Amino acid sequence: MDYSLFLFIFLFVISMITGKFFIRKMPSTILNVTVILMIFTISLWGGSGIGGRQIVYLLFLSLLTAPLLIAITYFLGFFLSAKGKSNWEKINLKSQFKYILPFIVGMSIGMLFRALPSNVIMSAINYELVALIVVSGIQIGEDLKLEAIKKAFGFAMFSVIADVAGAILTSIILTPFFPFKEILLVTLGSGWVTYTAPFIANTYGGVAGVFAFLVNFFRDEVAFVLLPLFFRARVSPIGAIAVGGTASMDAILPLYIELLGNEYTVSAIASGLVLSMLVPIILPLVALF
Repeated sequence: MDYSLFLFIFLFVISMITGKFFIRKMPSTILNVTVILMIFTISLWGGSGIGGRQIVYLLFLSLLTAPLLIAITYFLGFFLSAKGKSNWEKINLKSQFKYILPFIVGMSIGMLFRALPSNVIMSAINYELVALIVVSGIQIGEDLKLEAIKKAFGFAMFSVIADVAGAILTSIILTPFFPFKEILLVTLGSGWVTYTAPFIANTYGGVAGVFAFLVNFFRDEVAFVLLPLFFRARVSPIGAIAVGGTASMDAILPLYIELLGNEYTVSAIASGLVLSMLVPIILPLVALF
């Protein structure tokens, strides 16, 4: 059992209570800085593990697979909910650039300085994740209402359905290029890099594990770029939350706050939590058949 999930829940609840009753208004700059640092560090970690011709080829395939998975999952959300409200008008090129730049810089530095100690990077990510949980919890708690909590869990279940359906449909489309079971396991990873990649590497070998790492890694990163663009076509709160997968409760949560406001953040957290409990069960079951 992953006890970090319980730590997350505890920190998040305490942070929401703090934001609701003890902090009037937290500067948005604090959340922005926290998110930028986390994107940079995760990108640094990913870049430090990329090298060689085969990796470049896998990088190319993952950059095709991840956006396709995001697009299919997002638009499946249309069939599960009515059109929702959004704050996409506030998302301009400058706002998107603040997410893209740390990703590019982190990947570049990681690829240039491959000797960076992975244990130090992972420790930094863990600390940044805790900071993100606390800061997001405070900001959500400032506007949290009981009606939003009741509505959240219904949305969360539909988001989980869209996530799984998107993974299956994407795998069917990509079957001419990949073995169906292998690509299905990759897409069902729901963005959980640190579980999916080792599991698939142990099942299908190191190359498949690297591909699983890249697809699930880029799923989170590319979501920051594509979701604001998709919102310009049509708003789909369930589709957006489904795209986040397991990361909807932490790394991508600030993007939901910016795009949808605080109304759907509890749904995003619930969806991420449910998927985090389902992925370690679903992947071994799929691998058995």
